[in-house]
Amino acid sequence: MKILSKLGNEALMQREKTAFVCSRKTPDGLEYLVGKWLLGLSPEHDCVMCGNQSPMERAVFTTLLQRRIPSVLMLAEAMPAVFGDDVNEALREGRLLIATHCDAGVHGVTVRSAFDRNVLMMSLAQKIVVGYCTKGGKLERALAGFDNVEHLENGQPWLKMPGEVKSEPAREEPKRSRLSQWSRRLRLGDGTIYLDFNDSGAETYFKITHGTAADGGGCVRQKLFFDRKELAAFRDAAVFVDGKLAKGEDVPAELSVASLSGDVTFGLVARGDGRVLNITQTKNLRGGGQRINTVTLAAGGLPALIKGVDEALLEWKE
Repeated sequence: MKILSKLGNEALMQREKTAFVCSRKTPDGLEYLVGKWLLGLSPEHDCVMCGNQSPMERAVFTTLLQRRIPSVLMLAEAMPAVFGDDVNEALREGRLLIATHCDAGVHGVTVRSAFDRNVLMMSLAQKIVVGYCTKGGKLERALAGFDNVEHLENGQPWLKMPGEVKSEPAREEPKRSRLSQWSRRLRLGDGTIYLDFNDSGAETYFKITHGTAADGGGCVRQKLFFDRKELAAFRDAAVFVDGKLAKGEDVPAELSVASLSGDVTFGLVARGDGRVLNITQTKNLRGGGQRINTVTLAAGGLPALIKGVDEALLEWKE
């Protein structure tokens, strides 16, 4: 995945960049946090990348233009032929670059193009600022694997200025859905595998998390993400792999399960007296980079994983 079309000042790509992303639905009071963050930016020191998808992202882009902050607008569709006066002015003055990873055939934003745009934008940025991330949404999936992330919604130290009292907006505690209450824990040799849903009512996806002890203490978690159709395809592939293992046969190298969060492959390696199955989800990023998450389990533990996925699919009604 890479930028296919650009318009404007390409030198902005050489600057240190902050990517701003935000879910469509936001809590009351978020404008205050985003506004405070915007006030801390300056034309001399900052360059911000953002899309124009969610209402908050559009508001941020408009403010960047008004405050003359150097910006990179990342589109999730083909390059338009016409832009507004404020955009044309920023292009003429060299403080804007418009870029897209879509070819001329993508005439409108799709779920895939928006997701890939966010991942590409975040991979190009040195820092990611999240206005708000809906639990269970596709933005949460896109953020998985990135560690240079600042969540404005959680509150930041720079908001607590001397003499300033920051009032937190009242929040209504969200009700837990039926799916969000479902979970399984599997102890399968190397660490523990957790199966659960992220379900906010807006977007739902299934998560497989493998927790292992890290060197020096703590825990390392590798996560795989699936929507319902992807999970069903993953289950079928896992059953196929289990059949191959039962017969002592190799896992075909070309076996793959397509997923928005990255395609999934299966690899079998020898370890000690047994065999270990690596289930790897790989998301290709710009310039040949990749975001890789691998869940590892003893080959004999695959039937238990399949059983857990079967139970999840029964819970996950269409």
